[in-house]
Amino acid sequence: MSIQITNNGASIKITNGAEVRNIMKHQIQEIVVIKTNIIKIDIGKGALYNVFIPFADVTAPVAADAEALKEAINEFLAASATAGTATEAKQLIEIEKLNSLNTTADTIKNAVSALDNKIFFEPVLIDESNPNVIYKGFASPAAITQDAVWAIQRVSINAEICSYQWADGNKNFDNVWNNRATLIYA
Repeated sequence: MSIQITNNGASIKITNGAEVRNIMKHQIQEIVVIKTNIIKIDIGKGALYNVFIPFADVTAPVAADAEALKEAINEFLAASATAGTATEAKQLIEIEKLNSLNTTADTIKNAVSALDNKIFFEPVLIDESNPNVIYKGFASPAAITQDAVWAIQRVSINAEICSYQWADGNKNFDNVWNNRATLIYA
């Protein structure tokens, strides 16, 4: 039977045919060679919980003898011990990432807030002084008519057909309501 032992991050994965067992690295108390060719992985819960692996059945990692295989498995444990160690430098990197994430969240929040102001429910002003043309002005309720903060829609009526167009061909809030009759609509 072919047995493969792999470093699986926080655990050691032992694959024996279709059987797979993951042993958490923090549970492993000791790895020893017994009877010159058996690897014993002691997880500290008594003899019945130990894992015994015949050296001859192990195909990965490849090792010259049982002692070399024991050392290879111990290297899996040593690699995880240094990889997860918290340091001030690592914490500063994480803090920097969190600050960047916070800035990005604020940017998204501001963009969503700006979108809320662009939702077209009802026009703030309507000009129906010309029977064939209606102008609808969309802006925040406190907008001043001479400021470039308006999205203006023109509704043209010709032979009972209505044509809907926007100033500058878009719904951007960058037009002056007082200039509605001279703006270009598309």
